[in-house]
Amino acid sequence: MSEELIGAFDIRGKGDADLTVDVAWNVGKALADWLPMGGAVAVVYVPTHHHIANAIIEGLRLQGRDVIDGGHGDKDAVGSRISTSKLAGGVVVGFDDLEKTATIELYGEDGKLLGSDTGLREIHELVQAGNFVPAAVKGELLQSA
Repeated sequence: MSEELIGAFDIRGKGDADLTVDVAWNVGKALADWLPMGGAVAVVYVPTHHHIANAIIEGLRLQGRDVIDGGHGDKDAVGSRISTSKLAGGVVVGFDDLEKTATIELYGEDGKLLGSDTGLREIHELVQAGNFVPAAVKGELLQSA
């Protein structure tokens, strides 16, 4: 994952050339390893970037995390899901209309957005290292109620 994709509070890229399915898949694996043990992760997304959300979900599940597919939603939806269901974290896949870029926002167990000083940089380093060991049991995919 290119250093240029990492912002202060998100991962972003223009089109499928920068923020690829492979990058998203590795971000999912890295987030699964970075979050505290146990607990599911909620993923919400905008309709145009469902393929990026699916790659993140698959990465999370390969590392043994259960994932709640929250469907279409935003940061309020994932924050609410994290706090009410006591989840390990969350992901929002969005699209910035002004800059025409896809974005991935990552949230911790407290429902707070991860920034470069609060976990995003460490997740980037995990992606760069690429030393992922798949879990013995793949996580479950749960649909939002």
